[in-house]
Amino acid sequence: MQYGMNYGFQIGRFLGSVIPRGMALFLGLFTICNLTGELLGRRFDANLWWIDIPGCSPVLERIFLGWSAICLLGFACFRQLARPIKLVIFATLAVLLEVSIWNAATVSNLISEGEIQTRYPVTFSALISMTLAFVVCCVWTVNSQRQIESSRQRLSQWLGIVTICAGSALVFPVAQMYCFGGTDYRRSADLIVVLGSRVYSDGTVSAVLEDRIHTGAELFHAGFAPRVLMSGGPGDGAIDEAEAMRDHAVALGIPADRILLDHSGWNTKSTASNTVQLCRERGWKRVLAVSQFYHLPRVKLSFHREGMDVYTVPAEVRYQLRKLPFFMLREVAALWSYYFGMDA
Repeated sequence: MQYGMNYGFQIGRFLGSVIPRGMALFLGLFTICNLTGELLGRRFDANLWWIDIPGCSPVLERIFLGWSAICLLGFACFRQLARPIKLVIFATLAVLLEVSIWNAATVSNLISEGEIQTRYPVTFSALISMTLAFVVCCVWTVNSQRQIESSRQRLSQWLGIVTICAGSALVFPVAQMYCFGGTDYRRSADLIVVLGSRVYSDGTVSAVLEDRIHTGAELFHAGFAPRVLMSGGPGDGAIDEAEAMRDHAVALGIPADRILLDHSGWNTKSTASNTVQLCRERGWKRVLAVSQFYHLPRVKLSFHREGMDVYTVPAEVRYQLRKLPFFMLREVAALWSYYFGMDA
């Protein structure tokens, strides 16, 4: 009986201490990385991925996010805090929670008004709100009692916190893929850009690329933009991706003179760079980018780094991808690589 009570206590302690502190550690470190990137002038946006503070100047926004990061890290790293400090942390994170709830309500309103369409019932902003609500609720309980802990217990807790933080670094981009990537932001634009993928040696496009081209054609025929840019690199054979994409698009009814080719779209970054340069030269302001849902967060990030706020449209799912878990796991690594600028 006593063993069961002790085991239950340990489980409760893990849920109420280690998990929220691990989440807070991830959000604090992530915010610090954003703010540091902004200071270094690397086109980071401190609120691009997870929170948007309305009606706030950039300077005040950075100050508040910086202070929020300190509070998150303080909660994550120190188990026993004085009551006044704990109160400050609680108040700061409560304000952050309120902002995230406003974000979630804004997105939900856009969905209800038909401005955007999503494939999944939970928005990313709602997930952030739930995470912050859990952390805020645990601020009081984690440090409620001073206890003497052995070195082994402290080490065990820290291993748990670091593990939760690392797990959050995996869950965060996956949630972005499903929530942001699965949301359709289609609207009137100057250009539709279809990002390339594998083309076989005989010039046949892969199933992934075919889905992207079909969605680009759908947007064109629906009148969302008067032209389509096919961006890709070399194929497996003599026909490169852009040429194969154009031929497939023509077969779908897009006039050849409405199709532009980018033969230098070797990767997501180069496609974004080439597209933004083209738009600046021709005075085009709005772009719709088409790719698979799991790829779109990196597309958004790449265009943002080039100075353009692109609107993303997930490719129509016409074929079930057997390798989807592998594609998503690879995309997690690629997304963090792009985030930290290791894609150059």
